[in-house]
Amino acid sequence: MLLSFAAVVAFAETTTALDPAPTRDRKVIRRFALPEDPRGVAIGADGTIYVGLARTQSVIAVDPATGAIKNRVVLDHEEIAATKELVTLRTDRSRSRLFIANGTDESVSILSLPDLGVLREITLEGEIVRDVIPDPLGRYVYVLGRRVRVFTGDGATELRTIDLADPMAIAVSSNGELLAVVAPENFGNAVATSVSIIETTNFSEVARDPLQTDKTIEGALFANRDRSLVALARDQLFEKPVVSRPARAMTAEGTSGAMRMKIDFGDLVNSNHVCLPEGSGPQAATLTRTDDLLVYAERRCSASGTFSGTNRGVTPASLYGISAYALAYDQRSNNLVATDRAGFLTIYSVPRAAIAK
Repeated sequence: MLLSFAAVVAFAETTTALDPAPTRDRKVIRRFALPEDPRGVAIGADGTIYVGLARTQSVIAVDPATGAIKNRVVLDHEEIAATKELVTLRTDRSRSRLFIANGTDESVSILSLPDLGVLREITLEGEIVRDVIPDPLGRYVYVLGRRVRVFTGDGATELRTIDLADPMAIAVSSNGELLAVVAPENFGNAVATSVSIIETTNFSEVARDPLQTDKTIEGALFANRDRSLVALARDQLFEKPVVSRPARAMTAEGTSGAMRMKIDFGDLVNSNHVCLPEGSGPQAATLTRTDDLLVYAERRCSASGTFSGTNRGVTPASLYGISAYALAYDQRSNNLVATDRAGFLTIYSVPRAAIAK
């Protein structure tokens, strides 16, 4: 669907409901036309869909049943600046805050829900902001730029910078205790991708281990009750077991009896070939209700399958043959919501495990 700039402006000014977009895809529950370059997507506490629109520098709230636009906020006016890419949209645990990574705009926007009031903007001069993740306990906001920046939960104050160069992806455990940072590491004769696990009480590194690849990682997340870390490259999906157990702290005189956390990675990285959609963002995969079923968007390709390896804790499910930019899971309806930069907002059924075509 090709629209002129004038048509897009008219759409933004006059439309109060998205037009249905007919499709023969049996996976689709409902599809709406959305010609404003939709990017990141999130689900509110009541099932409202929040979509970032790069072309009009705005966020809209959409009723998933009717396509009605319940609310809209413009973050930047096009005639002044149109650099916000709205790469990811993520909510806090209570779904009362929306955190937006704005890409080349070098900023983070924090909005209140459901009213879409702008609470704060964090600016990182000279740093492309590729993701922002709120701490599940509300203590921090993690911003992915040239380094990982840690802010207070309201985004008002920067607390520290994680000293890992050129991080690719970040993930936070469901209990907020662990922060995973995926970054390249120089091993002397080669550069490979490693995962650093950081304990968030004092931000000490408790483990670092190669991911057994040199591929660029597009996104990461904890899964299976925080016992697995999943990482996605454009053509590969990795799972790394995470083992957490208490260990006695040692002193020169022997065991002191104090307890500390010990994190061990399993030796084996489970992996399978995937075909992420061209140009998809960090939200191309999401967990579903069971926390061990990972659904990812996938374009049509000839080589994809289940994990190889053993002791896997996560089951992959491909939402196959789509060109989604971002996915979000709605636990209330047990459905998936996807944005497509071609100009669509689509609600899908959750696919079966392995490959659903």
